[in-house]
Amino acid sequence: MRQYLANDQRFAVVLVGLTLGLLIGLQVRTLGLQRGSVGTSRVNVLVERLLRAQDEIEKLREEVDKLRQQISDYEKAMAEGRAATQRMASELNNLRVLAGLTKVRGPGVIIWLTDASKPNSPEDPSSGIVHDTDLLMLVNELRNAGAEAIAINNQRVVSTTAIRCVGNLITVNGVTISPPYEVSAIGNPNKLKEALTMPGGIVEQLTALGIPLKIYQRQDVIIPSLSVTPRLDLARPSEK
Repeated sequence: MRQYLANDQRFAVVLVGLTLGLLIGLQVRTLGLQRGSVGTSRVNVLVERLLRAQDEIEKLREEVDKLRQQISDYEKAMAEGRAATQRMASELNNLRVLAGLTKVRGPGVIIWLTDASKPNSPEDPSSGIVHDTDLLMLVNELRNAGAEAIAINNQRVVSTTAIRCVGNLITVNGVTISPPYEVSAIGNPNKLKEALTMPGGIVEQLTALGIPLKIYQRQDVIIPSLSVTPRLDLARPSEK
């Protein structure tokens, strides 16, 4: 009887041991599955975050490319604007020079002339006197030779300048001038002198009347601006 009881006890112990081992094994397997599930879930979250980050980086790159293009467009527009401004400033300066609104200097010639000490012809007492028409012919000859700026006795000569006689006096821009006369012109000195001294030209005609005249070539001729700006009361710009 005691032997049977001992066997039953051993069998019970073995059965309990097997049962505990089975339960422990199941628990370990369950924990392993849970850990695997948690790890897989975390990987999925990280992958999802990485994909979102990549999308955001791509969008940022597109924005950077757009901004770079905008900056390039702005720089190009600014460069074109600067070029246009420089062209406008250059044209404005040229117009100011042509209109006589600014003092200028450059190479050119200076013509000195004065009345003759005595008439060249007894029949014509005024033959040795410098007239307004003589100065006007000198100015026209200089212009035809390419003079860019002209002055007579420091009076700037422009398109609206009137050179005329008032009695025995000559006026330029309404200002009375007297001999000796000094006609200054900026341009190619050689071309200006050649135009003035051509055979049968104005210089030959004046010297034939006994009028003293000299031509000086200079590398630095200074011509003043207009002393009085002409008024325009009726003339207006026209778009047509």
